[in-house]
Amino acid sequence: MHETERVKQQVLEAGFSCLLCGACCSGPDNEVMVSPPEIEMLAEATGMSRDEIAEPYPEWMQQGGCTFTFGWVLRRGEDGNCIFLENNRCRVYQNRPHICRTYPFMLDGEELIVSECPGCSKERATEDAGQITKDLLRRRDAEDRELEKTEKQYQKHSISTGSTIVFDSNGAHEYSPTRKNHD
Repeated sequence: MHETERVKQQVLEAGFSCLLCGACCSGPDNEVMVSPPEIEMLAEATGMSRDEIAEPYPEWMQQGGCTFTFGWVLRRGEDGNCIFLENNRCRVYQNRPHICRTYPFMLDGEELIVSECPGCSKERATEDAGQITKDLLRRRDAEDRELEKTEKQYQKHSISTGSTIVFDSNGAHEYSPTRKNHD
């Protein structure tokens, strides 16, 4: 069976129908990874700056007097909700990141992972399983490319002692937690 058909069948079997509840965009554990191309797309669509859209991934590492992390997450408001969530609707729906397009699903290699979601139930018919499958395969490919590019950026940059850096596919960005911005 072709990969697309195999994944589509798994998506159909999972049973999902979006309830428009906004639970996936809410709460303090809402960490939506976004790539530099996705940040650029959102900046173009909203007129917001990168700093207004994204913040560093919150898991920081220490090595040789340097602090660093890999990648970005969408900013959240003081309530912990995604900054683009308004009245339980996404203000950037047409330009939403891959992770938002495919939630509650993700591919880990060949395996379909289904996150907890009020819309998941074996009794529900999965709406748009074909589109979800296409988006899942695109997401996996995009994430693999981003990971490869980010690893290359990490390997080629030297980090000066005392610096705080965010590595992504576009390079190493100095970050000042007090100013909450980056290059």
